[in-house]
Amino acid sequence: MRKQWTENELIAFEDRIGDLYLDNKLPFLFHLSGGNEKELISIFEDINEGDYVISNHRSHYHALLHGIPPEVIEDRILNGRSMFIYDRERNFFCSAIIGGTPAIAAGIAWALKRKGSKQKVWCFVGDGTEDNGHLYEAIRYVDGFELPCTFVIENNDRSVEASNSERWGKTGDYKWNSQSVLKYKYEITYPHARKPGMIDLSKAVKKSDEEYFPSLPQVEKRKNLESESYRGTYKDAANAAMKELGDLGAIFIGYNVARGDAMGTLKEVPTDQKLETPVAENLMAGLAIGMAFEGFLPVLYFERHDFMMVAMDAIVNHIDKIERISHGEYKVPVIIRAVTADGGPFYSGITHSQDFTNVLREAVSFPVTDPQNGEELLEAFREAVASERPAIIVERKSLY
Repeated sequence: MRKQWTENELIAFEDRIGDLYLDNKLPFLFHLSGGNEKELISIFEDINEGDYVISNHRSHYHALLHGIPPEVIEDRILNGRSMFIYDRERNFFCSAIIGGTPAIAAGIAWALKRKGSKQKVWCFVGDGTEDNGHLYEAIRYVDGFELPCTFVIENNDRSVEASNSERWGKTGDYKWNSQSVLKYKYEITYPHARKPGMIDLSKAVKKSDEEYFPSLPQVEKRKNLESESYRGTYKDAANAAMKELGDLGAIFIGYNVARGDAMGTLKEVPTDQKLETPVAENLMAGLAIGMAFEGFLPVLYFERHDFMMVAMDAIVNHIDKIERISHGEYKVPVIIRAVTADGGPFYSGITHSQDFTNVLREAVSFPVTDPQNGEELLEAFREAVASERPAIIVERKSLY
């Protein structure tokens, strides 16, 4: 059973965290909760223990109310993880990238509905996330497919120091017409970050990135590769790889995956495993992440490198970082098909035929492979599945 917190107990917890800061124990960026104790206690009365709670950089109250022990939260704060509090057992997920979580929440909700689960997703965001189009995409998607997800917008009328009206003029107090949105307003107790006053950093201890967030162990390549004798064409290999992934139950995500079969490569994949999406690349990537949390194998299809740039927030800040930053509690085995239109009978122009293979290799820590023949292409997909980690596989139209 979760502890039932009172307003005074929540306030006392944050006061203690503030005291740790003034005692030179927290040389970190952190954000204290305060002023919304009553509202959150009421909201969490409707949140069941098995539900997902998706939090943000101001996560302490959410974590406490969802049942994470206060001593665990304090320990993680003392180790630089105030913005990175995770609990896989309690389905508590956190991200300090505003606008990054709504699409992930939608993906989890899609997976729960697909499974026929009674669980729900509760995605808490600040009013600063209302500035971000990613929230609108996710809400529209959740509403459109009646997914079990509620977006809770916590409006303290402040993004760092600027008010909503400063940022949006007459539309600063935005009204959502959605059954999936719960919005409340409150006056926050603390500044945007930390507490007033500068601590003596010479008395504080700061460790390295590696100490706070150890790197993931390297994945060894498989031995006795089955595709060594494969002699089909590049396009044949793409078709064969997709058939193998389909047989594993993979969900193929993107636009033109159902109607166009991703340039014909998904013809042998069952229809209910092809998810045709809006032209919203960051939403597509977030859906894949959320599905992965619920045990699905998502294959994310981008038909041009150029279009992937819209999804780089999700790819770089989440797909690449979640397992490490959650200390392995959450895994994201998303396979990304990154097609580059580096050739073909029709000229596409310089914004539809760029090759960002080297950029992708610089941006992420997981493998970005560039197969040059059918054998290499088929093996790249098999390696990706075996690794149980994210992978980007570049596909070249010129080789089709």
